[in-house]
Amino acid sequence: MFIKKNKMTGRLIVNLFGLRLKFRLPVKNKKADERFANLLYELADPRTLARVKLPKVMDLYESLYALIDSEKSLARFGDGEFKLMMGESINFQKYDKRLGKRLEEVLANKDDNILVGIPDVFGYCNSEYFRRVLISSRDYLYKFMNFERPYCDAFITRQSKFNSETKGNDYYKTLKRLWENKDIVIVEGEGSRLGIGNDLFANAKSIRRILCPIKDAFSKYDEILNACKNSGGRFFIIALGPTATVLACDLAKNGLRAIDAGHVDTMYEWFLRKATKSIPIEGKIVFNEERNKNSIKPCKDENYYKQIIAEIS
Repeated sequence: MFIKKNKMTGRLIVNLFGLRLKFRLPVKNKKADERFANLLYELADPRTLARVKLPKVMDLYESLYALIDSEKSLARFGDGEFKLMMGESINFQKYDKRLGKRLEEVLANKDDNILVGIPDVFGYCNSEYFRRVLISSRDYLYKFMNFERPYCDAFITRQSKFNSETKGNDYYKTLKRLWENKDIVIVEGEGSRLGIGNDLFANAKSIRRILCPIKDAFSKYDEILNACKNSGGRFFIIALGPTATVLACDLAKNGLRAIDAGHVDTMYEWFLRKATKSIPIEGKIVFNEERNKNSIKPCKDENYYKQIIAEIS
């Protein structure tokens, strides 16, 4: 058993007989309560707004067309990447100092051929969870962010709920234009099986796959990067957690195109099934607790095995 405090986030991490718990102790602060009571009025003052910095984030369709109308690559950030940058492990990727530094480099990237995606929560935010994330990480992230160039919406591949089925179909029809009539290499965790059992990549010219570890993929990063560079592929679709963020950037710097498309298959499956909550998908790893070898069942689609060109474990 041990208890330690993360210096960056202020969260306590408790390991109790192998069970890891993370929490933040409540602090009663009268001055803070008084400040919040007056916050609305302070925010309405132009002098306050003049001091507020917010990153520019394109909306979902602007983000899509920024990719469709160009040959640019995409590297995405979410709460998991933010935590890893600040020294915390997440469920399927343990903290790695090298990974943290690489993520900082990608977020600070100034290459016009690489679009960076971040959640559009730095201003208006309707998520209590992301509010908590930003309280502990905003100042740190701002050290690496560019407030002049626009970011893509990181949720570009995380859409399953729409105002109507028509709008959802239109969105995915537009998204599929990214790989239409193209030879693609899918780089994914073993068991993810992007496009298997649905028509997500049915319009691609050809599909090949590189299978990677379902947990702690960054521990095999050099092998994964070399497998991609030696594949002969020119266009990569990557679903590999925080490792995908770094990989997309490195492949782009090697003259290749890469789209960090994490969650895209799961979200498309949920959209097709009209799911109103997170549900399992037969034959695929969806939830973090499923990320182990025993959860991977044989794939019923024989073409899937024919598409595999490399396996890294």
